[in-house]
Amino acid sequence: MSSEINNYNQPTGNTAVSERKVLGTAADIMKCGVTTIRKEKSVYEVIKILVEKNISGLPVIDDTGLVGIISEKDILKLMFETEFISGSVEDYMTRDIITFDEQDSLADICNCLIENNFRRVPILHNNKLSGIISRADLIRANKDRFKPQETTEKPEERKKGPLARDIMKCGLITVQRQTPIYEAIEILASKHITGLPVVDDCMNLVGIISEKDMLKLLYDPSVKPGKTEDFMTEKVVSFNHDDSLFDVCDCLINHNFRRVPILNQGKVVGIISRADVMVYVLKNKSAIFERRKN
Repeated sequence: MSSEINNYNQPTGNTAVSERKVLGTAADIMKCGVTTIRKEKSVYEVIKILVEKNISGLPVIDDTGLVGIISEKDILKLMFETEFISGSVEDYMTRDIITFDEQDSLADICNCLIENNFRRVPILHNNKLSGIISRADLIRANKDRFKPQETTEKPEERKKGPLARDIMKCGLITVQRQTPIYEAIEILASKHITGLPVVDDCMNLVGIISEKDMLKLLYDPSVKPGKTEDFMTEKVVSFNHDDSLFDVCDCLINHNFRRVPILNQGKVVGIISRADVMVYVLKNKSAIFERRKN
């Protein structure tokens, strides 16, 4: 049975030229170094590759080039219908394939992947497999069209840079002065956190109870159970939600505690840990360092 490698029908004339200029061509975003499978290989090798690389389909090749494609859907159907899978990849691959050339418009590829059930298409150069494009590739390539325009920052905001409120975690867990110390210990142990803000009925910060405080009382035989206020640290380092994130970072670098409460008009509204700052810096490293230079 012969394979049918079909190039997708593309529009012609000025419209096609315009689409290529505006949206780009396959060559602009295709993934090179495509993972393939030879047609004589075992189906179990396909399963191994699909699982390890977390991809949904593999182009099938022989010495002449692209001859088919085999998908995770094909494999899943086969596994549920057949107890013992024999034969090679070519026995189960799809031979009727839609392909695109490197110079084809991304708009055409997008339309094809909308109209069909498959998630990716092979890209050819001089009729030889040179890359692949998936739905996810198309989304990533054009997502910035819908990115909100940045508003002009006020001079004082530009100087201050990112603020505590930009990364603080809300909905934090707190305890009150009268909370039995056992409950506070249970929260720290079960939630894997290193400290609990202690608040009054209006969410005003009155202290903090840390894992270090807990260790001191748990391994001192003379200490008797009591209320959280009996063991909390009343002197707490905190920040306002409008304080600079750089100041929060400097504090967490120069002190031994791992997190600080964030306040708004004296009330606890969030918390920031060293890990929170690390994640933010990794995501925004270039912008942060550019601001600090200025």
